[in-house]
Amino acid sequence: MNLKDSISIVAQINNVQFTEKDIQFSSGEVVGINPELGLMVLAQGECQAEDAAAYKSVEIMLDDMELNLKSTINDSSLSSSMVDRCISESLENINEYLYFQAERKAGLEKVDGVDLAVVQIQQNNISCCNVGSLSCLRFSGDELQVLGKDSAIDDKLGIKTALQSTIVEKDFSEGDTLLLTSPDLVSQLGHDFIRVTLSRFNDNLEMALRQINTRALRHDFEQKPVIIICRRVHTMKQSRNWFNKMLNH
Repeated sequence: MNLKDSISIVAQINNVQFTEKDIQFSSGEVVGINPELGLMVLAQGECQAEDAAAYKSVEIMLDDMELNLKSTINDSSLSSSMVDRCISESLENINEYLYFQAERKAGLEKVDGVDLAVVQIQQNNISCCNVGSLSCLRFSGDELQVLGKDSAIDDKLGIKTALQSTIVEKDFSEGDTLLLTSPDLVSQLGHDFIRVTLSRFNDNLEMALRQINTRALRHDFEQKPVIIICRRVHTMKQSRNWFNKMLNH
């Protein structure tokens, strides 16, 4: 399940872009990616400074998924049910940790909870879960589809002991693109603009991101938006396998 050669990821936060395994944060928002696992996580807290709860949420998710899936990284038979179970368990771990921290601070400060969107890519499909109001979109076949919820619901992490979460499974084929970002960016720029941009620059994520940045700044965003874009690309390994089969005939 080593997906680094079959996907292309570019993440942006605090006006900084990165493509390798990392966690970056800005005021209230945290981005984490692991291209080798095909894992993308976006979290949003309520603090205007560095949000410890959002950062810890992303850190736990990345650590849990790597611990659970690292041993199967080259296993093409990894099932969606196993991936979904790993995501669910990690979300429960995060929720329990945040709720415990909130109880310790009870009466001292308001607990706002954390929005979190996570996407785990597999060989031919994805598992996506959105707890809160963050936007997760899939561009496939010239259509832009919202995955999970598209509106704010009071089910953020760390608010209640019981967590309600739904994992959505979708195909993820060559040329398909995923986008994780804040709902504000989607509402301001519009689905049509994002769809056309991803279609026009489907083979160049950096150029697509540049177009989104330019439009966001024109819509009075104070800085470049927090966003993760991922595209399924054709792998050289697949090409070599096809070529080797031709040589053997």
